[in-house]
Amino acid sequence: MPWIGKALDIDDPLLTAGRDKRERVMDSVLADLDFACNNIITTNDASRTTITKWVAHAFKSRVCLFEGTFRKYHTELNLTGTAAKWLNEAASAADQIIRNGGFSLNTAGGAGASYRQIFTSNTPLANEVLQAAVADVNLGVLNEANWWWTSGTYGAKASFIRTFINTYLKLDGTPFTNDPNYSTMLFKDEVKNRDLRLKQTIRLGDYKRISNGQQVPAPPVFSYTFTGYQPIKWTLDDMAFDAGALNTNAIALFRYAEVLLNYAEAKAELGTLTDADWALTVGALRSRAGITGGLTAKPLTADPYLVANYFPGITDPAILEVRRKEELN
Repeated sequence: MPWIGKALDIDDPLLTAGRDKRERVMDSVLADLDFACNNIITTNDASRTTITKWVAHAFKSRVCLFEGTFRKYHTELNLTGTAAKWLNEAASAADQIIRNGGFSLNTAGGAGASYRQIFTSNTPLANEVLQAAVADVNLGVLNEANWWWTSGTYGAKASFIRTFINTYLKLDGTPFTNDPNYSTMLFKDEVKNRDLRLKQTIRLGDYKRISNGQQVPAPPVFSYTFTGYQPIKWTLDDMAFDAGALNTNAIALFRYAEVLLNYAEAKAELGTLTDADWALTVGALRSRAGITGGLTAKPLTADPYLVANYFPGITDPAILEVRRKEELN
């Protein structure tokens, strides 16, 4: 695309300009992000609906991580020599939030509930959420997550596939796919003793919903899901929200968990991720999910399942594991 850095008149020749080089466009994007980071004064917004300095830094970390990895792995662009600059910018932006933003991972309710609370709470959880799209019943600003994920006719019946579900670790921190019988396990068995984010992401056999004030069993419903791995991450448990755009839960746009992962992935791609970095980021996310192993030191062995099914050509164990957590974040 062309980079337009000024307001245009109707006859401005830039309206029909050709594409600029990627370097010019992205350098200009970075300059705008730096301007926002340096000049936004607000550091706290209790409603979590406006752009603060920390939101700007979070967006910068997201953009720079993408650009750095894009340049690193798209060798045909002949930009690999500049990839490290972008990865360092991503790590630096995330580090600003980690050191100065005052955010933390939500742990209220324990490992079996704290993750999903972030996606179902009507009020953004201010300790972890940097910015959110907040619903307002009086203004008619609502979302339709329940309608989308529980209707057999309205939603797309989007469901997770088993290949992805297999990437959730066991509670001891080891890969589920290390079990020689993993591919033939029944649903009731494969979901046992797994990363507790799994039960907060899909319906398990003990999942319950609320109907007319009463809790009722709500296992996967195959008129809603093609695979049986039915998402619940953004849905509310009360069935009263199922029949239209009625959801009142806030949708997080930027979260501290992503900031931690941006930092970890940028450092891993640079080859500078330390055990202390790992414990601060991936280890903390694992701990929040009830996992007991692999919390304090980065991995030394690559998971062959991740390589074979998602990241062929990546052999660095730390990069693979950070990407696993990126998917589950």
